[in-house]
Amino acid sequence: MIKRIFCFALTVCMCLCFFVACTPREKIGYTNDNVKVLFLNVDRADCAIVSVDGKNYMIDTGEKQNAYRLIAALNYMGIGKLDGLILTHTHDDHIGGAKTLLEYVEIDRIYSAAISENKKNGENKIDNIAKNAMVEQVKLNHGDRIVIADDVGFDVLGPISYNNDDDNDNSLVLKLNVNGKKILFTGDMQFAEEITLINAGKNLKADVLKVANHGNKDATSVQFANAVSPKYAIISTNTDVDADSANTRVLSALSMADEIMITSDYDIGVLMTVSTDGNISFENPTAEEQGKLKITDAQSSVQAVKIYNDSDRDMDIGGFMLYSENGDELFVFPKESKIQKGQYVTVACEGYSGDFIWHGEDKAWNKKKGDIAILYDSFGNELSRMIVPVSE
Repeated sequence: MIKRIFCFALTVCMCLCFFVACTPREKIGYTNDNVKVLFLNVDRADCAIVSVDGKNYMIDTGEKQNAYRLIAALNYMGIGKLDGLILTHTHDDHIGGAKTLLEYVEIDRIYSAAISENKKNGENKIDNIAKNAMVEQVKLNHGDRIVIADDVGFDVLGPISYNNDDDNDNSLVLKLNVNGKKILFTGDMQFAEEITLINAGKNLKADVLKVANHGNKDATSVQFANAVSPKYAIISTNTDVDADSANTRVLSALSMADEIMITSDYDIGVLMTVSTDGNISFENPTAEEQGKLKITDAQSSVQAVKIYNDSDRDMDIGGFMLYSENGDELFVFPKESKIQKGQYVTVACEGYSGDFIWHGEDKAWNKKKGDIAILYDSFGNELSRMIVPVSE
């Protein structure tokens, strides 16, 4: 009898061991260098840059009017090329800056969810972005992985099933396991998609949570927050622009977190470092103005803006940016562009004369309503602005 009990116990033990051995585990890779994640300040919208051992990815691109912030952040981080652009879903506050970004930054691939909302004509906004830019597109299903390096990558947790009511609930949900830490990126996922992940038994535990849907009250349920139990949470929003974001209910649900950060409280954004030994730290990166340049003339009649170098030295203005506020268009000065001290340069649209031609744009400045020209340095500091008058 004792022998039979022993044999039964041994069999159960062996079966349990076999089950544990065969249950898939999350891969947690380690890097040669510290991992950097910059959660950008793009007002109420969403964007993050992930840098791992020389590979660079951007997750979402904010709204179109904040495209200059994307380029400025890449300049700040010394990134000239992206290995991947990950667009979580089709809403403009996540893909609005993509077209401008693709005009000025080399990008190897665009990643999107295989499950995604189409327009009434059957076309998909993200598909069109990739097609028009002639960039390879990879569509992801839950269970897939974006491989960055050996045992390091973005694991795709969702979406699991199509939600016809709101494309927020078709958001890509990604987990990055690196240096012993887990970072969860959630797009604009709301309650409906949260439930699908929980019911599917997805491992949602993470050290760092990019809070879904800008911290609005229709996302981050108590059940989901408890499943993640983050030590740190980042909310991408500006509560002055979106009063419903960073909602008190959401903040309460995330009360287990040691710290909750809101991107608009930071100049460039929240810069997180995960060291090779797994230590997590945060900082508020800033960049000093790169020179004294000012707009001295702006005319919509000739679609041109004149810029003066008021500093005591010749200026390298590669990466500086000129923005049309009403036209919502951005010009980026090419690499190695120069302006000598005490001298002027003119930026003109196609069909007009100037030192720099704004290719692909013939009407950047609104003739009927007027406009505002804004000059930024390569780190996104505003150097000058001028009203562009109406032209008859």
